[in-house]
This record gives sequence, C-alpha cells and structure tokens, in this order.
Amino acid sequence: MSDSIDFLEAIGRDASLRRLRPDELARRLKEAGASDVLARAAEARDSNLLCEEFGVRVMYHPNGTDSPFREAPKPLKVPSPGEDQDDEGEDDAPQQSLPALERVH
Repeated sequence: MSDSIDFLEAIGRDASLRRLRPDELARRLKEAGASDVLARAAEARDSNLLCEEFGVRVMYHPNGTDSPFREAPKPLKVPSPGEDQDDEGEDDAPQQSLPALERVH
C-alpha cells in the first residue's frame, strides 16, 4: 500500500504523468511495479477502484440531517458608508453619538 501512495504522490507532483493517456499511464505504472488495482484505476480514471487497495472508511457524512439549525442563518448585512438604516426597520432606537474628542479625558 505504501508503494501505491508513493506512486500517487509522484503522479500528483509530475504534470506530464497526469496528462498521459489513461492506457499509457497504466502501462508506465505496471512497468514501475505498481499494483494491478492502481493500474486499473489509472486506466479507468476511476478513484473508486482504489477502495480495493486502501479500503473504505467513512469519516463523516457530509450534508447530514442531524444539524441543529432548522433554517440557514441569514447573512450579516454590513451597511455601506452613507447608507441609512436597513430596509426592515428592525432598529428604531436612536443612534448614540460618540463624545467629541475635546471632551474625552
């Protein structure tokens, strides 16, 4: 298995290997001593075949339904300079102004 990882790493580093025709890449892998599973995966361009080589272990279920959120959170609206209060009118409280700099001790 470690040899297969080394071969995959070499393919990832070398763009000329990644751009080979699938049958040529499989041939070169076999010549270099790669496993048959890795050569078949390269030829088929199917990473699912590597499950035979490495095994399958699901670490998490993406997009699971056990999320604590019922709705997607609303995005934070940051007003642009010169923009008045938001259209929803949720904040009707008067705005407080900061004290003038000369009054700050």
